[in-house]
Amino acid sequence: MAREPGAVDNAFAVLEAVADLGPGVTTRTLLGVLPMSRATVYRILKHLVAQEYLVRTPDLSGFVLGVRVVALGRQAEQATVPATDSGRPHTSESVV
Repeated sequence: MAREPGAVDNAFAVLEAVADLGPGVTTRTLLGVLPMSRATVYRILKHLVAQEYLVRTPDLSGFVLGVRVVALGRQAEQATVPATDSGRPHTSESVV
């Protein structure tokens, strides 16, 4: 799937669409909002489900964000560096 940057961009677009549209978003809805072919959307959905970035709803009609997306969000929150008075992130290195 990640043979080129476009494939990665498309996968992120699908993830962002699911996040924006909310739990249970259907393939039909995704096809309506994403500028991708039906085959591309289906291929990306299949891969993201296999990798646990997306999960099928119990009735199999839609998708929700998966445990790996949740884990990435938690890691990002923990990695947030507090800003200094200048508004820049605080680092242990000084730049001259």
